[in-house]
Amino acid sequence: MNISIKGTNMSLTPSVKQYVNEKIGNLGKFIVATDAKVELERDKHHKSGQVFRAEVMLIVGGKVMRGETRAEDVYAAIDLVIPKIKDQIGKFKDKKQTLTRRGARSAKRKN
Repeated sequence: MNISIKGTNMSLTPSVKQYVNEKIGNLGKFIVATDAKVELERDKHHKSGQVFRAEVMLIVGGKVMRGETRAEDVYAAIDLVIPKIKDQIGKFKDKKQTLTRRGARSAKRKN
């Protein structure tokens, strides 16, 4: 899986890159994705101080799975976006299995 990381208003340290590669790479256990795009951004809000935004886009066979979160720490933002992507992967796999089961049932009834 090709993982591209983009940082806006922040510097991408080697530890952040390694953390992203580790977390996004673990998603490969659940589904075979061709590309993964990760955008990390640091915003400055009026009352709450600095806020980090993490956005992950997985491309799986022409379908795009996207998740976005905000947190006060870049690592926390990455940790919060992973369950959102896992939910979408689960829905995608369930839908795929349901469609194949329907096809098998209809073929069985014809005989």
